[in-house]
Amino acid sequence: MRKITKEIANALFARQDVNKGNTATINGEVFLHGNKIAKIEDGALLMTLAGWNTPTTRERLNGIADVFGAKKRYSQKNWEPYLGDEAIDEDAWQHITDLA
Repeated sequence: MRKITKEIANALFARQDVNKGNTATINGEVFLHGNKIAKIEDGALLMTLAGWNTPTTRERLNGIADVFGAKKRYSQKNWEPYLGDEAIDEDAWQHITDLA
């Protein structure tokens, strides 16, 4: 996990606002290049590729999932985005885990 990803993921977990380079956490939401990619809403962690199925976006989301103890991982097969074993819409929000 990249250092910036770990810092952002830990800040989201602690509900702290942090700005590190191209990534920021603000009010329980994570932004990458200005695109919202993760949020805490109604006691759950939700994530999206925000239309950007890039290695950086997937790495940030997988790092956040790791910090929250979620087993779901973003990947790519034949240029298509996947969450776990299921193909996903890169613009849709996915429920990753419930928060205690």
